[in-house]
Amino acid sequence: MLVPVNLKIRWFLIYALFGLALSIILTSIVTQAATKQLQEQVGSSLGDVAFQLADKLERGMFERYRDMRVSAQLMRSVTASEDRLERFQRLLDSLQSSFPAYAWIGLTDADGKVLVSTQGLLKGADVSQRPWFTEAQEDYFIGDVHGALLLEKELNPDGDQPLRFVDVAVPLLSPQGEFIGVLGAHLNWDWAFELQESMQRSLQLHESAEILIVSSENAIILGPTNLLEKANPIEISPAMLSGGYGVMGWPDGNKYLMGYAVARDYRDYRGPQWQVMVRQPIDIAYQPIQELRVQAVWIGGAVVIVFALIGWMTAEKISRPLANINQQLEREVQSRTAELTKSNQRLEQLATTDALTSLGNRRAFFAASNDMCERAQRLGTPLAVVILDLDHFKKVNDTYGHGVGDEVLEAVGSLLRATVRQIDIAARTGGEEFSLLLENTDLDGARQLCDRIRERMEQLQFNSDNEAFTVTMSIGATLWQPDESFDNTLERADKALYQAKESGRNRVIVA
Repeated sequence: MLVPVNLKIRWFLIYALFGLALSIILTSIVTQAATKQLQEQVGSSLGDVAFQLADKLERGMFERYRDMRVSAQLMRSVTASEDRLERFQRLLDSLQSSFPAYAWIGLTDADGKVLVSTQGLLKGADVSQRPWFTEAQEDYFIGDVHGALLLEKELNPDGDQPLRFVDVAVPLLSPQGEFIGVLGAHLNWDWAFELQESMQRSLQLHESAEILIVSSENAIILGPTNLLEKANPIEISPAMLSGGYGVMGWPDGNKYLMGYAVARDYRDYRGPQWQVMVRQPIDIAYQPIQELRVQAVWIGGAVVIVFALIGWMTAEKISRPLANINQQLEREVQSRTAELTKSNQRLEQLATTDALTSLGNRRAFFAASNDMCERAQRLGTPLAVVILDLDHFKKVNDTYGHGVGDEVLEAVGSLLRATVRQIDIAARTGGEEFSLLLENTDLDGARQLCDRIRERMEQLQFNSDNEAFTVTMSIGATLWQPDESFDNTLERADKALYQAKESGRNRVIVA
């Protein structure tokens, strides 16, 4: 037991212990609050990345499904022609050249014999036992990721990694409605890897962040090499399902902050319900907290020393240094609080801003909708809701590359910022989809603004390898009604957008 031998030692120990306790308490409070805030902001950001990739995957598969549907309808109209097989062959070759990720496309007869195919592969082969043939005789079929099987040797003779395909197939009917064959395609799964790499580049994800895709059979079909084709080892918690992110432990002994999203059905298309997970090691995600904790320890050590010196001097003159030290401590706390506030503001901005276009993201859009609907109802003013979607944007990416596609998206962001008012909200809510909230704007005003945006977009010139091109957009607009939910308003605007697409694109439809 230590017994102070004089007054100086007693006061020295009292103040040193008090300073140590105060430092520990303050450090604990600050780091706990900062950890909670950082987890919410970084987790929301990872969840947004997962949502965007899931949306891109589902829309991409919808495009392939629509390719098959349209092609089958074209084939149906010429099934009675004598040169139908030659015309079928030209159609398949054209379809493959328009989207190189089609590894193989073939047409069978009603018994499963391949009549025509791209590059003549499997022509004459019997595929009657393949799932894409048996399951697509009455309705369309979307398969999950699987090995190439019959086409591995022909398409990948020297490959280090085996080919993996996703099947898309639709029935072919005669003009009288009788089943006469199946039109099927194998989509190279490398297409998903390209989407993943494109998003990591465009969103500038930290190199430690990993993107995983899980199949409907709970197998990891895209992600780190050591996890591919293995069963998903974690169970998504209800909290993550509702919030889009959470902290999960993995069998490797590490904990990860994870964003989560599921590829939802798109319009009349029902996909394979892939799950998208974006994970980042917890120690890297919380690195700013570690740095703050180190700084707090240094400050705490300084506080302990200061308090110890105060105790030493208090034995002679108790009151002299206390006022000065309290002021110094207050300045230190204010400085750290100001730094933490700035960091939190920066993290909040990152969590609510689309990195590519500098517009608000989906989270910011829905957060603003609550306030604007409440204000519109209170003041009795109209609130216009607009959804804008670029026409044939997939073709821009396929033809000129994702880098040029990103330039188009950036130009759209600049156009919207320059056109809408400061009181309005412009956000990127999907891959090539944007949304507007126009305060105190009726349908006529919304139509005029949308026409102005559409015309300016149509006039923009883009260049790639000295080749100039333009991009148009289709727009759907409506008014929020006080007696309905905002989701119903969005659904009505989306239907108006769909009508604009179906009516020929590059137009504005109000509902």
